[in-house]
Amino acid sequence: MERIKTSDLKEGMYVDLGKGWLKHPFLRRAFMLKDRKQINKIRDYLDFVSYCPERSKVLAKSSAPEPELEPELPPETEISVADEELQFEPPSEETWEEINKPTEKLAAAIQSDQEPEKKAQAIFQHSTELMDTLLSQEPTAELIYDSSEAIKDLAGFIVEDDEVSNRLLAITSHDYYTYTHSVNVGLKSLLIAKKLLKTTDAELLRELGVGFFLHDIGKSQVDPGILNKPGKLTEEEFEIMKSHPQRGVDLLRSADSLTETARIITVQHHEKVDGSGYPYGLKGKQVHEFGQICALGDIYDALTAERSYKQGMTPFEALFLMKNKMKGHFDERLFNDFILLFAEESKKQLAG
Repeated sequence: MERIKTSDLKEGMYVDLGKGWLKHPFLRRAFMLKDRKQINKIRDYLDFVSYCPERSKVLAKSSAPEPELEPELPPETEISVADEELQFEPPSEETWEEINKPTEKLAAAIQSDQEPEKKAQAIFQHSTELMDTLLSQEPTAELIYDSSEAIKDLAGFIVEDDEVSNRLLAITSHDYYTYTHSVNVGLKSLLIAKKLLKTTDAELLRELGVGFFLHDIGKSQVDPGILNKPGKLTEEEFEIMKSHPQRGVDLLRSADSLTETARIITVQHHEKVDGSGYPYGLKGKQVHEFGQICALGDIYDALTAERSYKQGMTPFEALFLMKNKMKGHFDERLFNDFILLFAEESKKQLAG
């Protein structure tokens, strides 16, 4: 890898912009430069980038031609370089505008002097577009990795600003689709974790964000007819549905996005303390609080969301049902804190 001025960039170079998502408006951090518009946009945000001669079609002036270039590797192959954290992905088949439009808008909103309410709306809109992009197509390892990196930075901002966090807690899309459900659960679970775990560990919260937002990624491997069935699932259909937590773990592992935190959340978000959950029937302290927090956000959203065959419950109705019918599913302290948190939020909404 070489450090290069952005003023020296050319079409055909393979570059890496670094990990700081809020420092530039790009969803993908490593890619082949395709056109001048792309280069000009990079120059608007960065003075230097990392440049990989081995993956580039053209070389920088300072780079002497290699006698023999390494053969082109297949997309799944990772290249080992001096910076061991760096991995290169092949260029996306999507256009640059399609990839970057929502991220650029959000970066501008976050860095502006807008009211917290408007920033919260921008975060929610971006999260929805991000998850829709991910779940509206085959979630390849590359796409999952890129989305995970974007979610980490998004989570960092969400938990950093208390005013924006409080506004986000009240925002919900009541249309129950897999991607809107993932956004609702991702945001609410992250904010629940921030308040109930009382942690200031930024890296942990970023990892929690990936797990919460992508907890249902395994559903992309399940027949849509089963996912969207309005009536009760057959025994055979339910067995297929119960496989989605482990399928999610497998997808995150294949995308090199499986931290231990994300694994716990993804595989345990349907487990219950009384042992009646799935896929493994874990019981008591075997069910981690990270998995329980995601389960609380998951159930709350499922109850309050509107579907074609049912009207969503009010927050009060959902909390009442959870308290009276599901108390044994969770650690008692965690469950009571959750009820109090959302009961207080419901009162604020009614008062407003």
